Amino acid sequence: MVKKIGMTAFVLLVIVLVTRAAVAETREFLIVTGEPSWEAKPGEAPVTDRNRGPVKKIERYVFHPGFLVVNRGDKVVLKIHDIKGDKHIVTIPAFNVPETQILRGEEKTISFVANKPGVFEIKCTNHVDSHKEGPMVGYLYVLDKK
Repeated sequence: MVKKIGMTAFVLLVIVLVTRAAVAETREFLIVTGEPSWEAKPGEAPVTDRNRGPVKKIERYVFHPGFLVVNRGDKVVLKIHDIKGDKHIVTIPAFNVPETQILRGEEKTISFVANKPGVFEIKCTNHVDSHKEGPMVGYLYVLDKK
């Protein structure tokens, strides 16, 4: 009887693991780099830009889209196209994605498995603060499938 229960538990565990693997999908996203900007009109007062103080022009580098949603266990494929900026150096530290340099006009692919739930940063290490038109960051929301 104990052997039969043990074997049944093992079979159920295998079914659960296979089912979870079967529902994991490949999620592919096209991301482009953008550069929104603002410049004061003649006679218009400056605005305060975080740690730079009063300025008459602000530029920021961004990822479009800047927020992605996947399920835990999904393979994530990011095709990042640099259309603004000389270069971007992209990394996703939470998933040990090494830095990938993307030059203007290039499209590079970054792939990894989203193996833990939470909200994680997709970062450009070339644009880290307002002095470098950043921070340039996107977010990956990994849902915990249950």
